[in-house]
Amino acid sequence: ALVDGTIDSHKNSVDILVIGCEVSLWAAEQFVSDLQKCFPKLGVKAVSSNKLLGLFGQELVMPSIGFPFTQKTLDMKDPIVIIVSHSGGTFAPLACSNLMQSFSSSIFAVTSEWDTQVGKQLRSMYGDKNDLLTSRIFSTEVGVRPAEPCSVSVVATHQLLTNIFEHICMQIISNPHFRSITGSIITERDLQTLERCNVENIKSLERIVGVDRKGNEVHQLLKQTEEELRAAGDIWSEHILENAKAYIMSFVYIVVTVVAGFPLISGIAYAAGLRGDKYPGDQIFYLLRFLDALVYFWLPQINIFILRLFQGRNLRHRMVGRTVVIGDPCPWVAQSAEAFLSKIFACSYSIAGLNVLSGNPADHLVHRH
Repeated sequence: ALVDGTIDSHKNSVDILVIGCEVSLWAAEQFVSDLQKCFPKLGVKAVSSNKLLGLFGQELVMPSIGFPFTQKTLDMKDPIVIIVSHSGGTFAPLACSNLMQSFSSSIFAVTSEWDTQVGKQLRSMYGDKNDLLTSRIFSTEVGVRPAEPCSVSVVATHQLLTNIFEHICMQIISNPHFRSITGSIITERDLQTLERCNVENIKSLERIVGVDRKGNEVHQLLKQTEEELRAAGDIWSEHILENAKAYIMSFVYIVVTVVAGFPLISGIAYAAGLRGDKYPGDQIFYLLRFLDALVYFWLPQINIFILRLFQGRNLRHRMVGRTVVIGDPCPWVAQSAEAFLSKIFACSYSIAGLNVLSGNPADHLVHRH
């Protein structure tokens, strides 16, 4: 439409609109960022489905506070709409699949399976047998994962968006008119490099998980990365669980010494022959009880020192709550990793939990945290 002049292009026009929610939106924002950089003259936007519903989905407009999205700044004249929802059933993206019918005739979805709620919605909208794009569904083929903190699903979504990005680039740079109207700056060599990285990424993943793409274990020589990661995970878990282990050790010590009537220092003195019936009123017994009281007071710290000594970890490491700080210049990576890790520990006891922070180390990480 831009090439034949049926649609005028201006700064507020939207040519490609990508819609998503939460983790799907974060991956979509990276896709839009890359697409906009490669084709500066295209109007590519990534908008939260909740904000879109607030602006266009109800009689009373809900303004997007802090974001430059209004009914005037989003000039949508039959844009290409890509709805990213891995479950295919999230309320806001599903509602947007119906809402966007009045703005566009080219609506697509990126989901986990062909047969999802948003897929059914799109197929019911485009039931023409002569329509070559009747399906309009891009599937990651990893299945619906409703109870999983976003891990495999977000990686699969990003991989599929990478393939879509490559296809769009190939179609544009293969046509001189498309290159001119979009201001294309990406070259065939750039695409070749991207595809090579895309293919080699699979090999790297196989070494990380220790299993190849067919489900077979990789050769022992290729398991070094997996073994190093698991060893680092063991050390990390010892840091996280040391408070819980020290708590259990303290509980056992208190129960045993109180029931037996012999705390550590007093018990040693009694075994050495220093007994109260032999030395009545001796001041040393008050000193022994005072030392036992100090042992009870510092018992958690003493147990942590004992654990670290047996585990071979640094004895001078601080005894504080554990915090994981994720720094990555790609916002979607840091945000997705933070969401994944925080949800894993969402139901843990505070004594065995941790705090998760994320940010861009080249921008706001230090200032925020």
